Amino acid sequence: MPRTLLCLARHGETNWNLERRFQGQLDIALNYKGRMQAAALDAELAERSFVRVYSSDLIRAIETASPHAARRGLALTQRPELREKHDGLWHGLSHEEVAARYPEDYRHYLDRRADYAAPGGETLMRFAARVRAGLTKIASAHPGETLLVVVHAGVLDIAWRVAMEKRLDEPRVLPALNAAPNWFVFENEKWSLLDWAQADKRKPIVAPYETIALARREASRVLLVNPKGETLLIKFASRILPDVAARGYEHFWGQPGGAREAGESFEACAARELYEETGLSGVDVGAAVASREFPLLLPGGWVQGVERYFLVRCPTFEPQLGALTESEASYVLGWKWWSKEEIAASRELIYPEALANLLDNVGVG
Repeated sequence: MPRTLLCLARHGETNWNLERRFQGQLDIALNYKGRMQAAALDAELAERSFVRVYSSDLIRAIETASPHAARRGLALTQRPELREKHDGLWHGLSHEEVAARYPEDYRHYLDRRADYAAPGGETLMRFAARVRAGLTKIASAHPGETLLVVVHAGVLDIAWRVAMEKRLDEPRVLPALNAAPNWFVFENEKWSLLDWAQADKRKPIVAPYETIALARREASRVLLVNPKGETLLIKFASRILPDVAARGYEHFWGQPGGAREAGESFEACAARELYEETGLSGVDVGAAVASREFPLLLPGGWVQGVERYFLVRCPTFEPQLGALTESEASYVLGWKWWSKEEIAASRELIYPEALANLLDNVGVG
């Protein structure tokens, strides 16, 4: 069989990469730097002639592959078998959280036990078989051709092991870089590795927020849940987040919440913002149930967003504005109670990412 050349690239960076969260098969979009990396990958491969572009069907891979496919006028073929390993109940948790909650399981993960699966997840052995079969099927369909395939770190790791004939528990020293080309050959039913991207041989992609010291913007968000398990989301005008507006969105959905005032606790901030944006007052928000930290672009520039999430169960009610200024009120376009199923299926821009998973993790049935 003629030699097939595959350029395998990991998706661009996401905020969950920065936070070291298990993304697995959750749909997490690229962050600002990730989109820069996708554009740089497209430019780097401009002189290459690909006959087809493939990706996994997760949004971070699609967003990385799309610029090159669009510029070449090629259809982007999405393949679910190229997804990252399913991480089960670990989805959405940070490595630190998993190590604390599942210490013995986490050791199995670090030891790369082939027969181990996170609770509700996929074993490394089953994942490896899925990836090998998926990549081989793609390569076999294009004898003698050159393909671009955008995947995930775990998928790249398995491809490396197949090509290098390494066991699943053997260490791999070189990392899988975001949005960097790794070249593989499939010939006579056998895989081999031509080149693995290395950071010291590549020009770094630097996001604007990586060149400055970011001020911390501490904020509280409230997950309001009614007896039916629906959560209240606010429809915000996109101009409150310049990066969202620049991507063509007119609005996005999020929780009641906002920045802490001087001397205010996260809990007091949550209660105040809840009243200002929904009219609900006198609420004990309890302790924070989740946290996030990531670069955030506001109208005044980049900050380090530090967010705490609070879970409040309440009756269904009709929200109304409490004590917002006229300028603040202009950002609020409406409210809606959403089921987890609606959130998971929606193509609307909803923050935080993978909200349905977060609700699962904090016990919303």
